[in-house]
Amino acid sequence: MDIWAKKLNDEYQTLEEHTLWVIEEALKQVDNKTLQKVANISGWSTDKIKDLIFFSAYFHDVGKATKEFQNTITTGTQSYHAMYSASVLESIGDFEFLEDDIYINLLLIITLTHHSLMPYTANSSKFIFLDKAKNFFQNYKTLYKEMLEKECSYSFNFHISDDIKFEIENIENDLKLIQQTHKLRILYTYVSGILNLADWIASARFSQTTPITIFGFIPSKDDFMSHLTFDKLRDFQDELADCTQSVLVEIPTGEGKTEGSLFWAIKNIYNENTKIIYTLPTQTTSNKLYERVQNFFDKNECGLIHSNAKIFLEKEYEKDNGIVDKQFDSNFLVSKSFNKPVTVSTIDSLLKYFINIGRFNIATKNFLNSVIIIDEVHSYDFKLMGFLKRFLELCCEHDVRVCLMSASIPNKIKELLNIKDYPVITENNLFKKKANEIIKRDYELDDDSNFIFEKFEKSKNILIIRNTVKSATDTYKYLKDMFSLDDEEIVLYHSTFKKMDKQKKEELIFEKLGSDKPFILVATQIVEVSLDIDFDVMFTDNAPIDSLIQRFGRVNRKKDENNKGEIYIYKYSKVSPYTNSYLLDLTFDVVQDGYFELGEYVQWLNTVYDKLFEMDKSVNNEVSRLFDSAYLKYDETIKKLSGINKSPDDYDLRDIDKKLQKNDYLLYDDYMNDKIKYEYTISLPTYFEKEYLYQTQEKLNYEIINLKYSFQEGIIYIDENNGLNELGE
Repeated sequence: MDIWAKKLNDEYQTLEEHTLWVIEEALKQVDNKTLQKVANISGWSTDKIKDLIFFSAYFHDVGKATKEFQNTITTGTQSYHAMYSASVLESIGDFEFLEDDIYINLLLIITLTHHSLMPYTANSSKFIFLDKAKNFFQNYKTLYKEMLEKECSYSFNFHISDDIKFEIENIENDLKLIQQTHKLRILYTYVSGILNLADWIASARFSQTTPITIFGFIPSKDDFMSHLTFDKLRDFQDELADCTQSVLVEIPTGEGKTEGSLFWAIKNIYNENTKIIYTLPTQTTSNKLYERVQNFFDKNECGLIHSNAKIFLEKEYEKDNGIVDKQFDSNFLVSKSFNKPVTVSTIDSLLKYFINIGRFNIATKNFLNSVIIIDEVHSYDFKLMGFLKRFLELCCEHDVRVCLMSASIPNKIKELLNIKDYPVITENNLFKKKANEIIKRDYELDDDSNFIFEKFEKSKNILIIRNTVKSATDTYKYLKDMFSLDDEEIVLYHSTFKKMDKQKKEELIFEKLGSDKPFILVATQIVEVSLDIDFDVMFTDNAPIDSLIQRFGRVNRKKDENNKGEIYIYKYSKVSPYTNSYLLDLTFDVVQDGYFELGEYVQWLNTVYDKLFEMDKSVNNEVSRLFDSAYLKYDETIKKLSGINKSPDDYDLRDIDKKLQKNDYLLYDDYMNDKIKYEYTISLPTYFEKEYLYQTQEKLNYEIINLKYSFQEGIIYIDENNGLNELGE
């Protein structure tokens, strides 16, 4: 009688075959550079660590050779095979970590936690091994020699512990010791991460849905060049292509930073296991870059991570394959913890893995052999920057190379992030380009509607950026009604659209920009970094200097001096959604009318930030409150949690006013029409629940909000005091 490890429909897989596959996949994940890095940190030899990986893979499922697990396979009854496996490993002392007062049997604890910390009970510790279990156990020497191509010097006895309950009762304490001991934590997360991933992939092999997790071949500079739409690299791109260290790239918007950073990444790939991780501020920019990187890498080697990635990826997969199948599910599961050779991610999704949101150990294993690109590094608030500073320190500590990129990062922020000593790659002649005429208006944008329409009549693509959802909606409705514009001529875009409609809106915007017919886009600051769009004329509310410079980059991105753009900045009487009126006033005073080189914008930026830190005490208080606390968050979390535990995803990396905290909701009309999937949800501040929550006895993943909605406007507000006055984006 065979020992079964897996069942899929009517097909079974033996424990011997599954174990062999897990070992094969685990050894594929081992590379000499990361192995040596972990050895240097842990004090263990590379051979011993590799042996621990082998034996963790070999013994992780030996507990399936029990009557209890075989009943699980045939009848579906509950069993705890990881615990059963651990019971025969307690007597193996070859992989004990001994230092000071710390004693940890790593082989046992990695095996015990390879799925999760399940609720073991006294009843669950009762089990009986099959007679064949001993034969399987003792075959380790044969497989060791076959897989590692050397004789096995270890001698293990098949002994079932009578005291496994003691180990289980102490598991939490053991994991706390692991997390509090740096060298032990790195060793545990590396080996357990490899085991978890290998187990996933081996299971996918059985279901014939194996995902790609390593490069088929490592691309060269010449390979990469063949996919470009231009023949000659800019000087800064050439410099990046030869750079083998962490670096700060300061280049204006639209000049090829993305391509330059990818040249840097492939130069720094160590081996086929290296991961390229490219982070961006928003989901929209991440989606667009995910599409772009497929021009340079095999599509199956690329992954996308953010909270709405599944919706986007399902639609892409359906286009290519007709239906979403198990192959998609396998790819998506594996991609969620940065296992793809190339992963595009929001910065939040990457950083949250380091406070245990998700499979921390797998993400850490990948982190140790990764090159990381952080784009738009200037665009984050003090809270996220505090966390980012700690992350950059971890990168330095573990020799993980980072490429930071920005079109305009203030010197004060460089000091906060402690990156002033990073080598800088820039190209001064690019900052000498001119793009747009800047004209300040000492009155509100609402008072210039006729002038806006005149520009539109001259066949100009017009971008209007308002600082709140309500003001954007009001402007959209007024222009549409006043000048009899149809849906082909004017579009509204902000954050209060359904997930599915936001994507449709983005596609519509790009479609219109690619046509010959001019149109007006009325938007909020959501377009500052979300969309790589290019308009002829912009009308914008005043905003903080870094936000304004981001908005400037949405006009005449090609810096065509024969077709210079126009930017009109309007005095804005309200502070919301911003909090610092001094910063707004200072920005409006420092920005000048005229036609300037891009380098002048950077001068304005530093002038504003220097004066802000000097004159406004509240900024320094904000740094202490937000930046410093976020900086400490990583270490505080590590003290509380282990690599197998997960913290709830309730820590917001960004500074969001509590009264503007958002949840995903279903709209009443969609609920009544049984449209309850995630893509129908809309992200709204939680205060909407007070007046518009619809109570239902049905258990759903989302609360229901009874508000009117249209594709053209999003939420259709009736109450003037419903909060949209303060809601940015």
